[in-house]
Amino acid sequence: MPAERIAFGRDFFTFEPSTTALIVIDMQNSFVAEGGTYETPPARDMIPTLERLIAFAREHGMPIVWTQSDHSAPHSGIMLKKFPTIREDRELWRGEPSFELYGDMVQPAEGEFRVVKHKYDAFWETDLDAILRNSGVETVVVVGTATNICCESTARSAFFRDYQVVFLSDCTASFDPEMHAAALKTIDVFFGRVMTADEALGELQESLDPAVAVT
Repeated sequence: MPAERIAFGRDFFTFEPSTTALIVIDMQNSFVAEGGTYETPPARDMIPTLERLIAFAREHGMPIVWTQSDHSAPHSGIMLKKFPTIREDRELWRGEPSFELYGDMVQPAEGEFRVVKHKYDAFWETDLDAILRNSGVETVVVVGTATNICCESTARSAFFRDYQVVFLSDCTASFDPEMHAAALKTIDVFFGRVMTADEALGELQESLDPAVAVT
């Protein structure tokens, strides 16, 4: 598909805090903690950047949604067959340590939303869509782990529901750099805007104060 037939960057959309939500995907012990079954070290490395985003969102009243994967039986269906450790070791089952959000980072605050999901897509059979629509959200900023699995699945699903998707290259993480890069390219070409955290914060700040230049 020729690039000139695709809208990129601001030619696709712009966004500002009053209609933008931050979706924090699966920053759980299984993925983030040292020694976790699905340990993704880049997810720990990006925590300072993630915490800057959360601080900005809180300061400007942006909705924040925290998701957690619960793959306990019977909810996760065929995933229990695909991943024997989930089935046999109760990995990412609600009530198990692997399910809990990683403790060495900022935690959800009162009034922020929490969504428990049973599949990769945070919209699938959850109340995420209702939360966003009832909050007047037009744009979602997707962060968390894993880039090419739950983050990408949720971004695609948001696009299918006509949300504008901002996907942060330095605030999503995968255990595989090649999969991370491939997911970013797919999102940027077909589903949203791939940006760094500084670029996204710059554009959000500029919408509040047009005199501020975007990074």
